[in-house]
Amino acid sequence: MSAQAITLKGREKSGIRWGRLLWTILVVVYLTNFTKNLFLDVAGHQAAIPIIYSVLWLCWLGVEFYLSALFFQSSLVSKFNPWLKGSFAIYFYGLQWLAGWDAFGGTQLHFLYPLFNVIGLLLFAAGIVIRLWSLILYRRTKEKRKVLFTRPWQISRHPRYVGMLLIMFAIPLVFFSPWAMLATVVIGLPLWYLSIRFEERKLKSELGKVYEEYCKAVPLRPRLER
Repeated sequence: MSAQAITLKGREKSGIRWGRLLWTILVVVYLTNFTKNLFLDVAGHQAAIPIIYSVLWLCWLGVEFYLSALFFQSSLVSKFNPWLKGSFAIYFYGLQWLAGWDAFGGTQLHFLYPLFNVIGLLLFAAGIVIRLWSLILYRRTKEKRKVLFTRPWQISRHPRYVGMLLIMFAIPLVFFSPWAMLATVVIGLPLWYLSIRFEERKLKSELGKVYEEYCKAVPLRPRLER
């Protein structure tokens, strides 16, 4: 076997998609530098928390992109309702704009800075950890039936959605934005719930009684005692 063939075989065995990985790193580094300069110009001495937020946000999206995850959903269902997916994407990306506008040009209450902002960052980081933990375990398991018995799915039957819920409520706190919080409650929560219901119907159709029994045993609300 030639040296080139051995190298290619090693790369295939490692499972690392080098092109996608390098592209992800390049985009994350570029956007991190861009947003850092943007917040320094807009927020001045209060730029630290928005910069930390943007770095976490970009790294999170980079990992989800590299792992080819369905960003807003759990990835357990390969074909998702396009209207739900599109609506949630519009809400979520619109939330970033609304929170930023509200913080730096709208109703930001500066005397509360940075108490709620720090709480928001902690919630945001927790949501990211839960989503990526669940995603990595799912990628390693590669079987829907087996993944239901891993720890994240035994704590809550929708751990990726629980992580998303934390992120949704964290963003208005990071920027202390009343309008972003209102959008999350009025628009985000219904879309979040409808996405869960759609996914549960699909999984019951695919897995049958296995998933029905699983839903009876494991609640949506996280149970930390297990």
